Amino acid sequence: MPNRPLSPTDGGRSSSATMAVVLIPLLLLSLPPLSLSLSDTEALLLLKSSFQNSDLFLSSWSADSPNSSSPCGLPQWTGVLCFNGIITGLRLRHLNLIGTINIEALTHFPSLRTLSFINNSLSGALPDFSRLDKLWINDNDFSGPIPFSLSKVKSLLELHIEGNGFNGEMPDLKLPFLRSFNASNNELRGPIPVSLARFGVSAFEGNEGLCGQPMSGRPCPEAAAAASPASEEKVITPAPAGVPELRAMVDGRVKGWHVVGIVVGVVLVLVLLAIGFVAVKRRRKVSDLDSVGGASSKEKAEASPGMKKNEHKRYGLARGSGSVAEASGGGGSGAVLVMVNSERAAFALPDLMQSAAEVLGNGSLGSAYKAVMAGGFAVVVKRMRELSRLNKELFDGEMRRFGRLNHPNVLTPLAYNFRKEEKLIVYDYVPKGSLLYVLHGDRGMDRAALDWPTRLKIILGIARGMAYLHAELISYEVPHGNLKTANVLLSPTFDPLLADYGLIAFINPDVAPSVLFSFKAPEAQHLRHVSPKSDVFCFGVVLLEILTGKFPSQYVNNTKGGTDVVQWTASAISDGREAELIDPAITGGTAPATEMVRLLRVGAACTQISPDERPEMKEAAELVEEIAAAAAAGAGGCGGGGLFQPSDQAALDVETGIGSLLAENKKDELVTRRVRAPHVSPKSPILRFQWY
Repeated sequence: MPNRPLSPTDGGRSSSATMAVVLIPLLLLSLPPLSLSLSDTEALLLLKSSFQNSDLFLSSWSADSPNSSSPCGLPQWTGVLCFNGIITGLRLRHLNLIGTINIEALTHFPSLRTLSFINNSLSGALPDFSRLDKLWINDNDFSGPIPFSLSKVKSLLELHIEGNGFNGEMPDLKLPFLRSFNASNNELRGPIPVSLARFGVSAFEGNEGLCGQPMSGRPCPEAAAAASPASEEKVITPAPAGVPELRAMVDGRVKGWHVVGIVVGVVLVLVLLAIGFVAVKRRRKVSDLDSVGGASSKEKAEASPGMKKNEHKRYGLARGSGSVAEASGGGGSGAVLVMVNSERAAFALPDLMQSAAEVLGNGSLGSAYKAVMAGGFAVVVKRMRELSRLNKELFDGEMRRFGRLNHPNVLTPLAYNFRKEEKLIVYDYVPKGSLLYVLHGDRGMDRAALDWPTRLKIILGIARGMAYLHAELISYEVPHGNLKTANVLLSPTFDPLLADYGLIAFINPDVAPSVLFSFKAPEAQHLRHVSPKSDVFCFGVVLLEILTGKFPSQYVNNTKGGTDVVQWTASAISDGREAELIDPAITGGTAPATEMVRLLRVGAACTQISPDERPEMKEAAELVEEIAAAAAAGAGGCGGGGLFQPSDQAALDVETGIGSLLAENKKDELVTRRVRAPHVSPKSPILRFQWY
């Protein structure tokens, strides 16, 4: 086609077209991405739509729910973690979800820090994540290579991808803050990156194609070839002409005294290296003994099992005397005491082994001993048999994590000793012992001191400690997992201290249901899994136990003995006679304070059959705080804010969310039978289920 000059009209079209080409991309760039234009509700519903069977377990995720405008509102959507109304995590575990993860929906939440999809049937490739602190997707059907883009998530603290179908080589992630990692039971192959080898064999077992450290006996082919002698002919490069002595050596014209000098020099170097190696080894051995308490051979020879010969009974508990060396079965291999609490003075294993020991009690997880070291420093040594889930490196990491916990109502460990067959964990000695004993086994001054203000103080401390653990151990399947009054210790001023928390991470899954109290929650009994709401159930049982003064039948495996405080309370609430349940020891024979009944209803709300109908632990703690503040501000009614009146009932129904359960169509679900409340003898064997 022949060229022709542009007309003014053509120029106008050209400039308009050029401007359109420039403005359209700018306009597109100025528009927000799809994910940012979604509300929280829409983004979660988009994620829900990617799961094939979500209606059953994510029924609260609905545009028709009462709080559809705010999933962080009450009642909170299942598995949604919030802080100040902002979604910070999703915990969708053991829900049998099928499908893929819609990463577009997740990008809507800029404050998302925790993702947990443990034990579902999710599949596909692992999406790219931009920022996370904790990612738990183990026991699913994910496949494909592990994306190298994970190395860009520098804030990642915990990464668990075990039990999937990931294949290909393991990328060198080099995550500086990673403290918990597991990629076992996949289809990975190739060398294990140096940056991940520190997590031990258990983090990589079940991947037949992986090689190198820490997989002993499985060296990588490349490394083996490099270590073997080369078969090809050696090539000697001539020395520069300007170095006649070196040229003479290369050409084979070396004088005799040169040979002697070289040999003597080599021998001297080897001798010096040997002396240095021995000196360093001795110094390290002495340092180990001084700092972490490796037991000497003499102490090991003197230590002998046989604690039982001096046992006697006191307050219904098996007790005795001896030494910690006897109690722990001697030093044995791995006799190293590792300090995990930097705020306390360090002590070594020999200090512990030489101290007098006293048997405090035995439980499903092991035995507890009191040890008094030089200077009168008393500690409790727990000898635990079932903590075999983690290897030494991961066990150390979790124990140090517990040692860093800092809350006035949480008992932190001081030190531990790791052995394959059992673990020793050292704590401060708390003289009053457990709340279980003071409530049900003691008829002395401590029991008499459990008046209403003291019980309210204990309940408040337990609630605060539990809320703290749920915030600090948010990645755990169930943060405490073993809350009961046997694991609540009382300080000299009756401040509660929570113990035996976080054990779900240490105990093998097949053992956990028989030793952890959280598995007494209804969902654990029927669906065989626990969640943070199982902790809430346990908190409710403890709350009802303190208010009624009755020993819960939930603590006894054969259900014989004690009172089913959950159904007893539900029955009383349905009949409007909850005031009758309050322990007469705190009412003085008068009508209970309104705050007592309010707390009773909080306990009832926490022990609902459905986890979705229970409050979050943080919400339960806030309710207790509010009730305690009202009791402190009021006067009369045993220190409360007034006596309970029948007219108060409607307000309490709304506060605790029980009103809907009192509707006629749900009454049968709330109450199935009435349970009498027998007295528990102080000498009953059930009191042996103590922390110590």
